[in-house]
Amino acid sequence: MAHAAWKWVVVAVAAVGAGLVACSDDDDEGPGPGPGDGWDAGVDKVRPGFGEDPGDIVGTAFTFPPGVELAGPIYGADDETGECGNGVSPLGTGQAVRICVPLRNLSGAPVLVTFPPGFTTVYIGESRYQNGALMDRERVNVPPTRGGPGGIDAGTDGGTDGGIDPDAFVVPLHLYCLNERRAPSESGAPYALGPVSTDEDLQELLRLLSGKLIESQDDINVVQTALYSITEGRGLTKVDRDAIDDLPDR
Repeated sequence: MAHAAWKWVVVAVAAVGAGLVACSDDDDEGPGPGPGDGWDAGVDKVRPGFGEDPGDIVGTAFTFPPGVELAGPIYGADDETGECGNGVSPLGTGQAVRICVPLRNLSGAPVLVTFPPGFTTVYIGESRYQNGALMDRERVNVPPTRGGPGGIDAGTDGGTDGGIDPDAFVVPLHLYCLNERRAPSESGAPYALGPVSTDEDLQELLRLLSGKLIESQDDINVVQTALYSITEGRGLTKVDRDAIDDLPDR
């Protein structure tokens, strides 16, 4: 597979007021080229679902605690705020894949839901938007759903207003980019739950980050750049490891 000529893009992000390293396309008019479009990405490890490697992400299935389930399709969060319009604070520090996960809790009591490091989400539409991964453990208490199962009729376009339980508790998740040459998520873009990745190089990155804080835009860039070394290359470099080591400790 091709070693990507990295492209760095400064994107205005309202939440942080700073630029970030992000997945990009050649002309900012849509998702970028892929295999067969004249792009040479060099040699890397084959990792299904990462970079431009075809196939499904390899990992263990993610499951919700008993009583908690999806309450409709997963969709891209608001382009400007990264929120889902319900006042729930976003979880995660990634800025390339921002999604809304509607949940229903039928247990009758609050349930703690944990999204583990390496949790992934997969774009399921026809365009070339990126898959995402969490780099930290994120937890949220999901209150009981009033009224139980329900929801409005699903729309025909897979958009945000089709099939969502009106009483759903919608969790905004902010994940990092797994496909450098694809476009960032957009409001309403269709996503699905992916597995918790078992890629050995990604697991190394997660171990190195386990005692670190990601507090600033520079910290986020360090993490995203290291992740690109995995998704577009052979794994973490010495530069990546040194930069991670310099991140603030918890």
